[in-house]
Amino acid sequence: MGNGPSMNLLTDEEIHLLKEERTFSGSRWFMWPKSWTTDFYILTERKQATEWKERGFNKATAKEAKFWVTWQPAPAGWVPVPRPPSNAHDVLNYGTRGLKGNCKVGQDGSPHLHHGKDTPLAMAQVAAYMGFSEMYLIGCETEGAGRSYEDAPRAMHIGGVMDAYYERAGKELPLVDCTPGGRLSRVGALKYKPLAEVLGNG
Repeated sequence: MGNGPSMNLLTDEEIHLLKEERTFSGSRWFMWPKSWTTDFYILTERKQATEWKERGFNKATAKEAKFWVTWQPAPAGWVPVPRPPSNAHDVLNYGTRGLKGNCKVGQDGSPHLHHGKDTPLAMAQVAAYMGFSEMYLIGCETEGAGRSYEDAPRAMHIGGVMDAYYERAGKELPLVDCTPGGRLSRVGALKYKPLAEVLGNG
């Protein structure tokens, strides 16, 4: 689950059905007025790490696990996930499976995500590592379309920068876009499937 404005299009029925699914959230998910405690929470940015430090690391909620995908040491209660060591180890060069053993770095052979610059991509890689066979993105417009918890439009990515990363992820992971009108399916980076169809009520 991203934080794009399409989150506000979810019906009460869809929200109820989503609560029965295994869900990932991240970033400023806690600011969405309709939010609930998802199964997993993923943090990927230094700015967010500072924000959670100010709020109190123990206030970040998840039913099962909170993943710390950043450079700083993980605080108590968070699962540390190594980021790519440099931009040279990004998804276009090494793929998207991350943590699967096909891209080892360091003399200790430690695995890492192939791309940790975007929260939904980090979610997908961690989900793949955990063995999930189907993954669906919602609220992931990936363009300057505003955020679900703000009224004013705000750019989240420069248009097109992330398209190639998601396109490869869609080929290597069971990743499908359910964001209505989102950029990823609109430009052909990912296949689109209506959320109602995924949830079995459409």
